Amino acid sequence: MHSILIKGGTVIDGIGTPAAPYDLAINGAKIAGFYKHSESDASMVIDASGMVVCPGFIDIHSHSEIHLLSNPLAESKIRQGVTTELVGNCGTSPGPVTGAARELLWDYSHALEVNLDWASMDEYLLRLANVRPSVNVATLVGASMLRASVLGNEDRAPTGDEVTRMQELLSEAMLQGAWGLSSGLIYAPGCYASTEELVSLASTAASLGGIYASHIRGEGRTLVKAVEEAIRIGREARIRVEISHHKACGKSMWGTVSKTIALMEEARKSGVDVAFDVYPYTSSNTSLDTIMPTWAREGGKERILQRLKDPATRAKIASQVESGTDNVEDVVKETGWENVILVGFMKPQNKPFEGKSVLEISKSQKKPPVEVALDLIVDEELQLGAIFHEMVEEDVITVISHPLASIGSDGEAQSPYGITGDSAVHPRSYGTFPRVLRRYVFEKHALSIEEAVRKMTSWPADRLRIRDRGVLAKGMAADVVVFDPATVRDTATFEKPHSYPTGIKYVIVNGAVTVSNGEHTMERAGLVLRHPPGVA
Repeated sequence: MHSILIKGGTVIDGIGTPAAPYDLAINGAKIAGFYKHSESDASMVIDASGMVVCPGFIDIHSHSEIHLLSNPLAESKIRQGVTTELVGNCGTSPGPVTGAARELLWDYSHALEVNLDWASMDEYLLRLANVRPSVNVATLVGASMLRASVLGNEDRAPTGDEVTRMQELLSEAMLQGAWGLSSGLIYAPGCYASTEELVSLASTAASLGGIYASHIRGEGRTLVKAVEEAIRIGREARIRVEISHHKACGKSMWGTVSKTIALMEEARKSGVDVAFDVYPYTSSNTSLDTIMPTWAREGGKERILQRLKDPATRAKIASQVESGTDNVEDVVKETGWENVILVGFMKPQNKPFEGKSVLEISKSQKKPPVEVALDLIVDEELQLGAIFHEMVEEDVITVISHPLASIGSDGEAQSPYGITGDSAVHPRSYGTFPRVLRRYVFEKHALSIEEAVRKMTSWPADRLRIRDRGVLAKGMAADVVVFDPATVRDTATFEKPHSYPTGIKYVIVNGAVTVSNGEHTMERAGLVLRHPPGVA
């Protein structure tokens, strides 16, 4: 007799095989096999009649590293069907946390009431294992953390010895279980790294079987050059490249994703293993201080705040924000202040601005929008986020329907209660995976259901080289989702983002039923997934 039998459902195995009616058996933490309906029995039987049974979703682009320590139930992710998260993206990772790198995580951890009491990747992974998250977790090593650990937050080239030290820290973190290297090339100090520096680090990651995932150097007017740089790094370092949350920001750049995808297709023909991930929204979400020119973000928090408090320097910053000079994304010119929505306020006096646009606040305060933005950046001590409505639906369809695309939320494991429930967030943290199914499979018909599931399961597993997940097959880890195709949908909106999806009926993680009839069972059976050294 099996541990669990999921009876009467339609199985989608994750590799693109057409859906077929089978019962799925689980023994312990592993998939035991498939049976024709009513051929087997089990201690626990789940009736999946009329529903789809598929592998647990793998969120290849997540930022839950601190959130999972704050609330290991991973509510917003597990209720979407996410059973595995890859954290440590965009250059910021949970380790190493030494030197100036501690500053990159300190305020973030403090806001989530997490004691930043670790330094190495191994110490973080042990801490994470001890809290027993509801999802499996893998991590990358952030290039910004390496740079800050060795060079601080300075805008300068590293010496040869400093490059060697960064490579040593990277090797150490990967030998402790990290799956590769990430970069965030619009954020300080990551934006100060040259292509050559990134090639040297990526080469080290490649030697240990890792991947290079990049928030590239620009997704607006510099998009094409930024993609070309990522491809160059892949070619010269001989490493797999994952371009994070691929998109084109700003009206003048809409449609450019067809060109960048063509660049990637050509690169693959020449031997560069490059692909990308995407979230199913036309709005991004990042820290508001990214609107500032790169020179103004050099040196760390105190020096940035000093510049913003100095009238002459602040005037120069404001002018460049408005004109787009030395500003990667050209947010004001391309997007407009009415499309910059502020989220994540910590100061009580600023809470009334939650979810409002910079333009809306500026009208109420009778101040220029740029002054409002800079005032709030100072008042919130750089810890302020913004949602930028800056993409177009046609581009999302182009990217999400391409065979090279994986699905990644670019969000965090949130909950409507507790610390995270106090602030507005991007709805992608709650709705990414059900939204792909509802909007792009059943409504837009941009994807078949089998292809959508592949992009959420076996394809991200293949990109990372996670060998035992992402496919329903005998002997694979028992990470399983059962969803109702008639009712599956995202309910989170920009106005009410803390809202769980519907239609995700059961989620099983390592053989433990973690969502039952749409409700969290409080199971915390997730594992810390450590990369096998040298496995490529």
